[in-house]
Amino acid sequence: MKRRKKKTFIYITVFLLLAILGTYGFISYQNYHSTFQEGFLYELVEDINGNIMNLLGKDYVLNSKEAMLKRENYELVTSFQQPVNDEGIAVDMLDNPYFNQKIKGYDYPEPKEISYYSSITDTNRHAYVLLPVNYSTDKMYPVLYLMHGLGGSHRTWLNKDADIILYNLQYFYNAKEMIVVLPNNNVNDSENTDDLYIGDKIKIYDKIEQDLVQCLMPYINEHFSTLTDKNNTAIAGNSMGGRETINIAFHHQDLFGHVGLFSSSYAVRSTKYAGIMRPLFNDLDVAPEHGGFKTLMLMVGRSDNVCGEWTYYYHDRLTANN
Repeated sequence: MKRRKKKTFIYITVFLLLAILGTYGFISYQNYHSTFQEGFLYELVEDINGNIMNLLGKDYVLNSKEAMLKRENYELVTSFQQPVNDEGIAVDMLDNPYFNQKIKGYDYPEPKEISYYSSITDTNRHAYVLLPVNYSTDKMYPVLYLMHGLGGSHRTWLNKDADIILYNLQYFYNAKEMIVVLPNNNVNDSENTDDLYIGDKIKIYDKIEQDLVQCLMPYINEHFSTLTDKNNTAIAGNSMGGRETINIAFHHQDLFGHVGLFSSSYAVRSTKYAGIMRPLFNDLDVAPEHGGFKTLMLMVGRSDNVCGEWTYYYHDRLTANN
């Protein structure tokens, strides 16, 4: 049962990241569909004997050993193609979760753990940073802040192979290079809330708005080669991380141009809610003076009976107000 639960989370994770990267303008769906229909990575091998190969529009000169390895990867990835249903959703992916497996011949950089001073806790806090494979200070990169759910930490997305999924999306789906930051939403001295009452956990999690905007983002922009305008800055999260995504994105619409909410927990006042979470907003309004969001994505699983109703509620409020 535990093995299936982990697989299910991975299954959700790949669609979450694929959705983020796609609507963020980082995946060329036209290219993806054309290559998929022709055999997924048909263009990967242009001339196996001539040692010149084309990978997502980039030319590489390879020796015969490297060319053979690329050929093996091509055959491996194409063997994982999955049939899709009428809605275009792949079926039986749990049997071949290629998206979270390292493929031979490709580099998978180690996540970089950073330590930054937080004026909110008056301590040094931690986060992970995923850098592009060929990261260079001569280039500027967009940034995605990816928020974990309740009971997690900055290690949570790595435990679910999000870094491998990300690099595979870049290698095989033409996802644009970017910097992905994995914050720790436990904004207290220990960076851990495991032994606390749920109400206290929520109060600590809600402090991530101040910590991320005032402390983490300035650190990232100072120490990495980032594009800092809102159209190149995204934030997304699931469950409790979705609540904090709403909190940050809607309170700072001048900073974030792309927002992803995935099975978000309660954040906007509703007469239907009688739990312990305080509402973060009376309603959801997009501020026209900041130009709105380039992407505002709401997603929820059909079987989500924990947070599922709130995604539909947010959709209704946004539709009514905007």
